[in-house]
Amino acid sequence: MLLPVLVLYCAVVIYPLVDMLYLSFFSWNGISRVPKKFIGFDNYVRFMDDRNTLTAFKNIGILALVGIFATLPVSFFLATVINKKFRGLRLVKTMYFLPVVINRMAICLMFTFLLLPGAGPIPVLLERLGLVSKLNLLGNIKTAMWTIAFINMWGNAGFQMIIFSSSMAGIPDDFYEAATIDGANSRQKLLYVTLPALKPTICTVIIFILTGTFKVFDFIMGLTGGGPGYATEVPNTLLYKQAFTYGQFGYANAIAVIMVAFSLIITIIVNAIFKDRDAARFGRRGI
Repeated sequence: MLLPVLVLYCAVVIYPLVDMLYLSFFSWNGISRVPKKFIGFDNYVRFMDDRNTLTAFKNIGILALVGIFATLPVSFFLATVINKKFRGLRLVKTMYFLPVVINRMAICLMFTFLLLPGAGPIPVLLERLGLVSKLNLLGNIKTAMWTIAFINMWGNAGFQMIIFSSSMAGIPDDFYEAATIDGANSRQKLLYVTLPALKPTICTVIIFILTGTFKVFDFIMGLTGGGPGYATEVPNTLLYKQAFTYGQFGYANAIAVIMVAFSLIITIIVNAIFKDRDAARFGRRGI
């Protein structure tokens, strides 16, 4: 009974991955009639020597920093809000989750208008308040990537919010009742009941955030196209341009293999960190 699922999985997951790895060792322009030229690890060496590679990974680091230190706490806070019963709860849930379901290109158009230098509501408001002058967040090398990172946070926080909310709903009420009997206040319940119970969920969300940074593409192409200059390039935009602008499909596949490898490494590291912490905690208790 598992055979049909296994065949489908191999066809849509395993085969593309193997084919991607195979093509990464060739120089090929993507045209089936053109023969592939085997070049070994030259594509990987070329990627490491590319002057834009360092910029791309630095931008990945910015996305990861904003994800961990902004998206994670924001989504957790939103989850604590929607887990309380109050009038208009459904409306609040819908508003918080709305950015997740809106088309990404529509979000790009919206923020392009909001941040339009000299005409957008945000620059005009800040200039009239005398806080800044000639604000151009997406056109400034120093601010463009940070702006995209916070727009990415705005677009993704609702998804992590739902994950946290679902996990919070699964925490038994007995835990909170026992904490209340022991005299715990709301802050102590959060620190000593909610957060420990959500450790597996926090691990999962961190993995989603970190691996998701390697998949950011639409916001960058829709907002800056990798500019100004190469300031907002990430591995995905480099991959896209090498494949569909320059016809370097072998090189693009090598970039894709490196991205998959980094995602797997990050997943293993995060799982190992949380596993070691849990093992140490249980070890101290003699369990």
